[in-house]
Amino acid sequence: MCAIFGFSGFDEPGLLERMARILVHRGPDGEGFFAAPGFSMGMRRLSIIDLEAGWQPIHNEDDSLVVCYNGEIYNYVELAEELKSKGHTFKTHSDTEVIVHAYEEWGEQCLERFNGMFAFALYDRRKDEVFLARDRCGQKPLYYWQDGGRLIFASEVKAILESQQVPRACNTRALDAYLGLRYVPEPATMFKDIYTLPAAHCMRLKRGQAPEIRRYWDIQLTEGNDYQSDAFYLEQIEAKLMDAVRLTMRSDVPVAAYLSGGVDSSVIVAAMTKFNPSINTFSIGFDSPIDETKDAAETAKFLGTNHQEVHCLPQDFDLLRKVIWHMDRPVGDALIIAFYKLAEAASSQFKVVLSGEGADEVYAGYSFHKVMQLVENYMHCMPGALHQHGVVPMLNAVPVGLLNKMFEFPAYLGERGKARLVSFLRHYRGRNLFQNYTALKTLWDIDERRSIYSEEFAAQANDDWIPQVRDEGGKFLDRLLKIQYDEWLQDWAIIRQDKNTMAHSLEIRLPFLDHTLIEEGFRMPPRIKARFLKDKIIERWLAAKLLPREVVNRPKNPFFLPMEFFFEHPQISALIRETLNRDQILKRGYFNPDKVDALVKKMETREFVYLKQVMSLVILELWHQVFIDKQAP
Repeated sequence: MCAIFGFSGFDEPGLLERMARILVHRGPDGEGFFAAPGFSMGMRRLSIIDLEAGWQPIHNEDDSLVVCYNGEIYNYVELAEELKSKGHTFKTHSDTEVIVHAYEEWGEQCLERFNGMFAFALYDRRKDEVFLARDRCGQKPLYYWQDGGRLIFASEVKAILESQQVPRACNTRALDAYLGLRYVPEPATMFKDIYTLPAAHCMRLKRGQAPEIRRYWDIQLTEGNDYQSDAFYLEQIEAKLMDAVRLTMRSDVPVAAYLSGGVDSSVIVAAMTKFNPSINTFSIGFDSPIDETKDAAETAKFLGTNHQEVHCLPQDFDLLRKVIWHMDRPVGDALIIAFYKLAEAASSQFKVVLSGEGADEVYAGYSFHKVMQLVENYMHCMPGALHQHGVVPMLNAVPVGLLNKMFEFPAYLGERGKARLVSFLRHYRGRNLFQNYTALKTLWDIDERRSIYSEEFAAQANDDWIPQVRDEGGKFLDRLLKIQYDEWLQDWAIIRQDKNTMAHSLEIRLPFLDHTLIEEGFRMPPRIKARFLKDKIIERWLAAKLLPREVVNRPKNPFFLPMEFFFEHPQISALIRETLNRDQILKRGYFNPDKVDALVKKMETREFVYLKQVMSLVILELWHQVFIDKQAP
């Protein structure tokens, strides 16, 4: 069940049908509509649970509540039994019906009982109000446009744009955040006046009143050092992960999995084989030196899966415009093409896949986690004067080649990357946690953004878009991990998965985002997640019980599209010329065409930063062409 949409406070003949039509890729198996005075909603269905009877919208016993829903409530079987014991009558065996009865029984607190990924709209006839909610980690998208008493919502922005009420316009205030992060952090989007309902939030809309939005779930950080034994936490995550995999495999259609060469997806697939010995797996490679398909094939052989490989090649860049149409929002990384191709291959045989996405965020699997923890510890023991006048100049003198060997940089760090690292260390003490986190992973620092803008836009280069740190307490690593749940996870990682799987009517499920597993991860001591240069320590302990040693000990390899091997391909060169030529740059008015030309020439150095910067500009321009200029994808 994979698309919802609707509107309130006005009438527009044909709008509901147009919204359904443009979202057919998310739910090709059917559609359903509901209308009441001043409110209309609908859904597109991808049949996965209760194939015959689980059609929507679904009502409660007296038709006072009605819901349209996208996602899966994995613990629906247990909740249905509890609700039946309280006197509720069910007409189907679907997880959708659990929502209306749970809301009827517990009100908004029903969200605390759901284990799953979801975005739903519920209409209460008696109160004449609309209730919208999104899952804890933002696995399922939900966008809205609101003007006075008018509201439009949908699983994808393109459905909202079907309304005559909504102008197609770029949110130019979000440009600076996009350059800094390669995505726009929620609740803003690149579309003017269109927002996301943030992860772990719900909205209540009463007629004639402004929407009420509130957070219903948050990660609690542990104070002090009152921890259990390491063995206790290993037992806990083993039990919770196995249960998460069991629940995410609940389906009335076959379930497959993505398998890379890394430990995260390998653990998931190993756990899946405990419940079903015949698992199909899919991996993707790039026919380049960083290709992980060999490692994935070895893991698949050990686990006995039916394994298939997909390859993403330079000629696949012809798909980029179509992929951006499915993404809705510009995410400045050409890797979205690989996600699209992988989903396309899996969807030819399956409707559901599991993936290892989400483990790095809770068990500290990214290189920047280790870097920031090392730097934080270093800053506590290094006098400020010695740091600024001794260590920083010494690091600035270290050859780039040596730095490449010391850190896990994808592609060649280069002089520009080295300069960014030195700047990060020089200014570390003057920034808060979110600012340092952003500075380490940003592609464009504020001076670079100011330089590439046109004269008209240069003044908007600032860091005001960096979110505020919501927690000052707790351990440093836990605070660092938690801020990823405020934007990175849903706006960078998950959106690439959801939009590209749904482009092919494929549902992706992420066991590592089970909220009980996340909460347990934040109760354990940081030292068993990451310490010095070791990452995902406790996850690797668990992996050792399921997988061969060589899989467990594989270092984390960043999953990225190897532009240093691709960018000179004729199709990619032509794409860059088409999107970043002088006329196009002047037409948009955002950037200085001379600076863009100079940046494109710097790609010849094959430096990581320049390659990524150019592709982020290409994707931004293609997004404008598809969504603002309304060119065919």
